Amino acid sequence: MPLKFNISTQNLSKLIKLHLETELLEQNTSWQVLESPLSGRGIFAVRDIAVGEVILRDRALAAGPSSNLKQSICSVCYKVLEGNGPDSMCKNGCTLPVCDVCSAGNTHSTECELFRRWKPKDQTQINSHLLRLVSIVRCLFLSQTQRQLLLALQANNDKYYTLELQKAAACFENFPNDREMLEYFQYSIAAFNTNAFEGASGQQSGEHRAQVRALFPLASLFNHQCTPNTDHYFENPQTLVITATRPIRQGEEIVTSYTKLLWSTMMRKMFLKMTKHFECCCPRCMDPTENGTYLSALFCREQGCKGIVIPVQTKTLQPDWRCLTCETVFPHSKMARYQDFALNTINNRINACSITDMITFINEMCPRFCPPCNYVLVEAKLNVIWRMSRPTTEEFTEEQLKCKDRYRAELLELLEKLGAGECTLKKLITEENL
Repeated sequence: MPLKFNISTQNLSKLIKLHLETELLEQNTSWQVLESPLSGRGIFAVRDIAVGEVILRDRALAAGPSSNLKQSICSVCYKVLEGNGPDSMCKNGCTLPVCDVCSAGNTHSTECELFRRWKPKDQTQINSHLLRLVSIVRCLFLSQTQRQLLLALQANNDKYYTLELQKAAACFENFPNDREMLEYFQYSIAAFNTNAFEGASGQQSGEHRAQVRALFPLASLFNHQCTPNTDHYFENPQTLVITATRPIRQGEEIVTSYTKLLWSTMMRKMFLKMTKHFECCCPRCMDPTENGTYLSALFCREQGCKGIVIPVQTKTLQPDWRCLTCETVFPHSKMARYQDFALNTINNRINACSITDMITFINEMCPRFCPPCNYVLVEAKLNVIWRMSRPTTEEFTEEQLKCKDRYRAELLELLEKLGAGECTLKKLITEENL
């Protein structure tokens, strides 16, 4: 089969339904796959969908562990393992992290034999490149129909994807050099990096939820909008659930976001251009004020002016900036340096400060160089809320607790202005159960 399987939208929809099978199809009655005015194919509502309603459940075509080495998980059942060294590795010598039960089971045996045949060079520690390769290798075991589905998905070319395969190959003494297999691996890597979802698997609670990376063929067809009408979560390592964050009308396209919701327009545009190879022109990107949130705003650099500056227009990646008070226009290069200074200053504090020091820094230092609406400062406030909501040995004064409540109110107001609806971020801020 040649790489990149050309298929009509109608036949792609049929393949997806075959993939979902009867059980999941009975739970997927509110959508259809159609040509999209946004980009290629998309998913559209066949009826009105209410806020919070489950729109669809999608089954993973292939899945594997995250390459995050901070937490070792079984690459088969995704159970969190103790330690991160040889004790958590497969007892048969493939060097993948595998629990004792899966190490002796049939599910792991084929890929275990494959990795051992390729001879991993380092038998002493878990390798992030090998972890990332697991989901790609599993694409070898797909059926003919599943391969057609994989090859029908968008797969952006990128030199870093080639480097990813090279780094994985360097971990073995006998990695295959068959051209057809290498091309298939390369396409699978591109398809994963273009479409894969990564998140907590849902098998365990709290901080012990395993991070899984999976390719969902139906969910991969969602097009992007910077303020989406959906959210998603992993029900288990093989199942992704898509829910509505606001009412969706019959015939409306169902969209997701490929970026973080509270990033500024410039940050979102740069990320999409570098990783997804397109420029977003959604209503939010076309509004320099971002629905009145001013997430991109910086202080005016004109002497004596206390106004804020925002991009003049957002159709380019390097627009000029204009002060809303004195109307002075600044070149992008100058404001980009200013933005980088704010980003680095605050991020360095986030990584090094206690919660108490972070609150002091946000309240006393940040107002000197960054408007309270700027996305960098918004991210810092979100970090404080998140850290204060987790178990900690720090004790907080009544005033600090009031700061947390104020930050929460500010962020909820931002989400309201953006029209984010009942998104996961809102639930995290209000500490609702997900």
